[in-house]
Amino acid sequence: MKSKNLSLFWDKLKKFFIFFFKLFFIVFTISIVVDMYFEINYFRYERVHCKSAEQITPKMAAIVLGAAVYGKKPSAILTDRLQCALKLYKQKKVKKIILSGDNGKKYYNELTPMLIYMMKNKVKKDDIFVDYEGFRTYDSLHRAKVLFSVNELIIVTQSFHQPRAAFIAESLGIKVSCLESDLRTYKDDSKNRFREYLARNLAWLDVFFTEPIPNKEAKFPIEKSGKKTWKERDLDLKLETRTLNGEDF
Repeated sequence: MKSKNLSLFWDKLKKFFIFFFKLFFIVFTISIVVDMYFEINYFRYERVHCKSAEQITPKMAAIVLGAAVYGKKPSAILTDRLQCALKLYKQKKVKKIILSGDNGKKYYNELTPMLIYMMKNKVKKDDIFVDYEGFRTYDSLHRAKVLFSVNELIIVTQSFHQPRAAFIAESLGIKVSCLESDLRTYKDDSKNRFREYLARNLAWLDVFFTEPIPNKEAKFPIEKSGKKTWKERDLDLKLETRTLNGEDF
């Protein structure tokens, strides 16, 4: 009797593992297809490398998507995004710059270093819109649509991030151009690509299964001044007189 029960147990366990591996294989295959779709879909968009920024079609605004900061110093990835957005602004390819990042924790703030960079490089306060709740790419682009009534954007970020950002933007009804901000080789390149693989699958779920926020009248229309979007602490920032060269401050 014990031998029979043991045999039944192993049969059930075997069936469970077979079912588990089949399910894993199906989910893994779907996730690979989703990742490849993002890459293929990206070629539909206007793609211009940062060194060819003068070739990009002018639009009302560029959006800089947040990345890591260390104290008040932007990471290499974020510095390159800021530098490329600044180049667009200086070349009059955009009239406004949207800075969107994470300021959801008391001791972590991506936005103030981004603002310092732009202000030290002589970008007018009225031309800078700030979104302090850009926790994810989907949040940043969704809020740009809802809060700022953005219908077209130049997305400024690295090439590994662009396919997802462009896909999300178009799904929200935003006409996009993509300015790749790869100005160097990043030490965490493989790690960034793996994270992006996971994030693309999450973005696919966001787009197709998240109920969008109603697009009511914009609180801060992009055509007007961006200063109303700033926190009071940032309006009172005291800056040094020297300008940045894209790296240090």
